[in-house]
Amino acid sequence: MPNKVSYPILSADLQVGFHYRLKTIKDLFFHGALSKTVKAVKISDIDFELNKYVAEESLQKLASLSLRGEVIFPIPILLTANPFLIGYYRLLLGFSQKEFYSKGPFGAFRSMEDSGKLSRIATDNLELLCKSLISTAESLVTQIGEFNISTLADLQLLTVGPQFRGSMNNEYGQVATQKTFSLIKEFVKSYILASTPTSIEIKNDSGRTVEIKFSSDPDIEIIEKLSTGTRGLISIEIKGGKDISNIHNRIGEAEKSHQKARQRGYFEFMTIISVDIEYSFLKSESPTTSHFFHLDKISDQTTVEYNKFRELLSSILGVNI
Repeated sequence: MPNKVSYPILSADLQVGFHYRLKTIKDLFFHGALSKTVKAVKISDIDFELNKYVAEESLQKLASLSLRGEVIFPIPILLTANPFLIGYYRLLLGFSQKEFYSKGPFGAFRSMEDSGKLSRIATDNLELLCKSLISTAESLVTQIGEFNISTLADLQLLTVGPQFRGSMNNEYGQVATQKTFSLIKEFVKSYILASTPTSIEIKNDSGRTVEIKFSSDPDIEIIEKLSTGTRGLISIEIKGGKDISNIHNRIGEAEKSHQKARQRGYFEFMTIISVDIEYSFLKSESPTTSHFFHLDKISDQTTVEYNKFRELLSSILGVNI
């Protein structure tokens, strides 16, 4: 009788990471971001620039497919209104970040995609950038025949996929932060006044405004807005690395961040990790941490840690979740 083969349980962490990163990128660089920007700009101004910079036959080709010109062709007025859209057109035209921003003068526009800001050099050269990318886009339109919005989204995904896979091993921390942020957003969704890919503003049960946002130090901070200023509520440090041998160094980094937050008036400090270890072993390395949590456990509604995390947020934010 043949021996039975033992099949290991494969990890889905890479794909989970893709999911959370893709959510953020879609808000900034996919068609929804373009549509939102177009709504804030006069159509007559957009049409003026399309007619100024794009060949008539290219615009006619898009019109025959029931598409507007800006879905393919970048123009200065839209990139000025929303500099992040350079990422939309980069992905559409098939260039990775490394490939695009290392090509000659294109590096001057990197801050548009990274932080949504137009530098003086980028502003001065924006028209030349658009003319260059429009020429590339016209070649694309000529060669791919019929297409629609879904086709364009597929092309963007094909570009971003290898970028994700190539950088994933170095970005567990960013993924863990996004996952935590998304979890908090789900908790407070009925209280949200406004949100962006990097911040949430809510009104709590006392009628006070609270902001939850990504930050570099700490990873996520929660601030209550008062008539006399702001008050720091929660400092959250997230250590997404899965290598347990380096956990003590990462906890030391979290402690430094929490100490800075305490000096700014914060009174609750959470450290979220992704390795299995007794929290008591970490307390001496981060005495400022009020509560340690495991990312997988606070993401699982059946665990004690999930309920504890939710109840702490509910109490400190002044909301019923």
